[in-house]
Amino acid sequence: MSSDFSTSDWPSRRLPEYRRPPVIETALAIEFAPIKGWNIVQYGSLWECFKSRYPKVEVYPAPQEVLTRPELDLANPPIRCFFIGSGDNQLVQIRAGAFVRGWRANQSDQEYPRYKSIRPSFEEDLNLFLGFLQQNGCESPEIWKCEVTYVNHFLRGREWHTASEAYKIFPSLAKPIESEVLFSLQRVFFAGIYTLPGEVGQIQFQLQPGVRSDGQEIFQLTITAFGKPKGNSIAQILDWIDLGHFAVVQGFTDFTAPIIQESIWERTWPL
Repeated sequence: MSSDFSTSDWPSRRLPEYRRPPVIETALAIEFAPIKGWNIVQYGSLWECFKSRYPKVEVYPAPQEVLTRPELDLANPPIRCFFIGSGDNQLVQIRAGAFVRGWRANQSDQEYPRYKSIRPSFEEDLNLFLGFLQQNGCESPEIWKCEVTYVNHFLRGREWHTASEAYKIFPSLAKPIESEVLFSLQRVFFAGIYTLPGEVGQIQFQLQPGVRSDGQEIFQLTITAFGKPKGNSIAQILDWIDLGHFAVVQGFTDFTAPIIQESIWERTWPL
């Protein structure tokens, strides 16, 4: 596709709609350059700003890709803090260099909140975070990347019965070879990254098998759109998040089979 393809109309276009989408987790995020003046002590102070909305806090090591970076400051241990809402499904993750506003399904709430409700929460929480930085004399972050991530679960017995049926859900996967030697396919993995039109970013698909905490076998499809916004303002960040959301939802539709979309996820538009 031409590199000068315009994506400026994406957020205003109508996206495919599903009554029963297989989404179990979403995340809207920004990554930024290290903030001068930020240190581990400030996580506690920051939680005070979020405590009324997110009364629980959990602390974990930073992701592995962060822990292995050569520029780590060991005097300021690499951690990530989760501020978690009372229902355990709405959360904010903060770590050096990243802000993430997420939702995750739990046993009492399996239907994900639509983007029109996720986006305002992301904006409000991001404003709280940026306001805290300003009040504490920290620099405004230089945004490196915006990300939109949706995680989907496809259940054995619902979307599929054997691993060899993966191509029926994901048409771009080849039908597996069966022979006297290659008798039965047991696992399916896929990873691919596409460039988005207009060089605004990329979109990544990761497919892997798994087992949920309830013992249910699944295929897990994680779709992440990522790219650099035009600037560091809230408006410019939200513009890219809107674009990334469009890419993820349309990308999910392009990557999966129409017959499954209609019969299981109940696609209502377009038909």
